[in-house]
Amino acid sequence: MKIQKKSLLTTLALGALLSAPVFAQDVQTGLKDLESERFAKAEQTFTQLANSSPTADNQYYLGYYYLRTNQLDKAQAAFEKGAAADPKGQLNNVGLGAVALAKGDRGGAKAKIDAAVAATKGKNADVLFRAGEAYTLNEKTNDPAEALKLLDMAAKLDKKGGGSADLKMAQGDAYFIKNDGGTAVSRYEDALMASPNLAEANYKIGRLYLRGKNYKLAQEFFNKAIENDPEFALTYRSLADAFAGSRAYKRAAENMEKYVIKSNTTDPEYLTTVAKYYFLANDYLKATSYLDQLKGKVNDPVLDRMYGWAYTALGKNDQAVESLNKFIAAAPKKVIYDDYKYLGRAYGQLGTPEADSLAIINLEKAAPEDTVDNLYREIAKKYNDSKRYDRSFGYYKKAVATGKPLNNDYLNMGLAAYNYGNQIGRSIMKEDTAGAKQVRKQWFLRADSSYAKLSEITPAYSAAYYYRGVSNYYAYPAVEALSNRAFVPHLEKFVEMAPQDIAADASKAPQFNRLLVASYNLLVADAVIRKDDVKAKEYANKILAIDPNDKRAKEFLEGPKAAQPAPAATTPAPATKPAPKAPVKKGSAK
Repeated sequence: MKIQKKSLLTTLALGALLSAPVFAQDVQTGLKDLESERFAKAEQTFTQLANSSPTADNQYYLGYYYLRTNQLDKAQAAFEKGAAADPKGQLNNVGLGAVALAKGDRGGAKAKIDAAVAATKGKNADVLFRAGEAYTLNEKTNDPAEALKLLDMAAKLDKKGGGSADLKMAQGDAYFIKNDGGTAVSRYEDALMASPNLAEANYKIGRLYLRGKNYKLAQEFFNKAIENDPEFALTYRSLADAFAGSRAYKRAAENMEKYVIKSNTTDPEYLTTVAKYYFLANDYLKATSYLDQLKGKVNDPVLDRMYGWAYTALGKNDQAVESLNKFIAAAPKKVIYDDYKYLGRAYGQLGTPEADSLAIINLEKAAPEDTVDNLYREIAKKYNDSKRYDRSFGYYKKAVATGKPLNNDYLNMGLAAYNYGNQIGRSIMKEDTAGAKQVRKQWFLRADSSYAKLSEITPAYSAAYYYRGVSNYYAYPAVEALSNRAFVPHLEKFVEMAPQDIAADASKAPQFNRLLVASYNLLVADAVIRKDDVKAKEYANKILAIDPNDKRAKEFLEGPKAAQPAPAATTPAPATKPAPKAPVKKGSAK
């Protein structure tokens, strides 16, 4: 029997020796998963350990998991079981103090933690480490000074190394909370000296640079952390934020998605962040894919905003209108100008008069706050498309006044004024001829002013001179226009420049030739009035060189010289090409 008993004791002792490394390995795996926010795996590890062997240590690590994931009642229950399993051990009492601290009971927490430290006479490094760490875990109840006092006590117990890598990491965290970034980095670097492949250390150094908005350095250290451990999920989340800070939204979305996959999280907050980054990267399909995963899980009207913006970009305008109106109704205090911008654009694509009116209403709400797109330009185009040229002119004028005008703003502003002048001639004030003439003159001269600004900014843009010429001609009755000759210098400048444009780009010849024929017709009329037969014939022949079948030029050359082929007022042909862009000062085109 004695032999059997000895054999049994030997077997039990051997089993304990073999199981200890396995236990330690499991604990380290669970802690690594916890730090990396692979919470499901960590919970599985610590729950299995506690269930298979409800020792004080196993209960402590289960409680620690619950503490770190803010499941405070479960944490307290686990720590209480651990304390009951080993009344002399103090780790679970530290854990109970940490729970009290997380619940906001600073006095009760300190009493429990101090009692645990006193019970071990300040000589137990694990108790001191976990006690110090407890003061770094909760944003609202952190106490970095108390943390460092306890952690430094633990470090002094290690005469040679000054503590483990975990302890140095906790010291770094305390200095991070104190906003002492330099010392925090030094402690994280000490941890790397003790454990060169510690991904968490490089991650936390990167986190410091991220907080300081040094996105490039942050990215470098996050990439080092990934090299240390590609499965350390938390790194990808912070790397995503670093890319977002430098406006690299596609890479931000990709890394945030990696975080979601590697952490196996279903937390709506992080799924929403993935959707947001994909939206900012203009990948609207992926954005809506992540938003779809949140349906029924998140009661947040902001998701309707994101749907609305994405649907607008995807051309799903009915759905965009529905989503954005739903958001605006549910969260009026959260509405920003972009919401009205996207809603206005979505309405504008529906193609009905009522929707066009709603498009303008919403764009007008957004325009004063928008500093990116100059929405006055979009409103002006809407009015122009509906042939409300006077309103179109007014909004192009506002677009120019923002200080960020484009050359084409001056061009389109001029066209709007020109078209409204013609519109008045055809349909407005038909019975008040004098009044109609005065209003027409005002609008054609407004057109001339716009084109004058355009030619000032881009002197090489020949079409500006054409538009100045015809605007000055039609601003007056034909007799007065031919008398004051305000149109002549501009058209002469145009016919001089246009052949050079055609030589530079032959594909533009048909468009330029149309404008040249109109110009020569007016110049013929001017020459006839001045009785300059040579010049009149020269211009008429130039017309025939472009169009040998031009009826008016042929009649002029073959018939009586008294013929004056002054054309009736018509809308000029569209620009042969958009006005070229050129950098200018505020108030000028770009």
